[in-house]
Amino acid sequence: AASLLRHVSTIDTAEAEADAETIGVLIPDNVICARGVCVIDDRESESCAFDDDLQEVVCEPAETPLWPKALLLGSSVLYGTNFALGRVMNDALPAAASTSARFVLAGAALAPFLFKLKPELRSSALLCGCFTALGYVTQSLALVDTPAATVAFLGALTVVVCPTASWLVEKRTDLGFRDAPQVWLAAILSLAGVACLELDPAGGGLELGAGDVLSAAQAVGFGTSFYLTEKMMAREPDQALPITACQVAVTAAISAVWALGDGSANGWLLDDARRASATLPGLFLDPSLRGVAAAAAWTGLATTAANRVAETTALGKVSSSEASVLLATEPLWAAAFGALLVGESVGAA
Repeated sequence: AASLLRHVSTIDTAEAEADAETIGVLIPDNVICARGVCVIDDRESESCAFDDDLQEVVCEPAETPLWPKALLLGSSVLYGTNFALGRVMNDALPAAASTSARFVLAGAALAPFLFKLKPELRSSALLCGCFTALGYVTQSLALVDTPAATVAFLGALTVVVCPTASWLVEKRTDLGFRDAPQVWLAAILSLAGVACLELDPAGGGLELGAGDVLSAAQAVGFGTSFYLTEKMMAREPDQALPITACQVAVTAAISAVWALGDGSANGWLLDDARRASATLPGLFLDPSLRGVAAAAAWTGLATTAANRVAETTALGKVSSSEASVLLATEPLWAAAFGALLVGESVGAA
């Protein structure tokens, strides 16, 4: 387990160093981006004060305050709880029901920002929201029978998806090994990490299941979403929260359609008792599902809505590389919470 965690830590560092290049978006000098979010650089470049004799002004490079770093690390920790709590919810409810509940709550919390979305960004934000929904739906399906740590680690394949999207969409020719070696290093380490998870140590080759395929599809959804989001936010960094609100609203709508179809096909929406406890607000009124309701509220309101506000607030106060390193620890926290909350073991397949 310790060996795998060290390996994943190396992947995270390489992925963080390649963040701007893997997304493949040209970032203006006054904009800071990390993991699909861009904001205006709000750092102070210098700190100036009079000398001891009050004769002249002395300027020194400003130090980054501790609170933005702590807030970003806290955001990564909170993101890491999503995977284990997703398993908790899926053990008690259909995956469609738990996902729908989570994003209806998150969408309601972020709704005020939705009305601030600029008209020229609406179509792009809607498309981006569809890929975000793909990521969350496949993630939820994967968590039905796949360990939370595995789902989180396979999500690191976004480091491969982002430059691929840039090459396909923009026909970028400056992402070769000679021009951007850090991109390929991050991609190779990410794939090596996946191999450590999926290769049978007894020599039996790959042990891929449906959950692994869904986890990889999650990376496609999120990776494409990160690419599209940074393209929008790099041009309009003041639109971070409205774009996020649109993504969450689209995910909530798609999850609701999924729940309607799944509930009708599998019967849980046709049964009065199951429908009452699996949907809102009945989920919060069923005493036997208090833990599940708390998980839905936590993942919807805290780790999706409030966490994105906190991330956006702190991001403008630190460098892109610092932010990326802090946010790249998410799979490690997912593994830790998987072991703590649902008793998973961390190790190679």
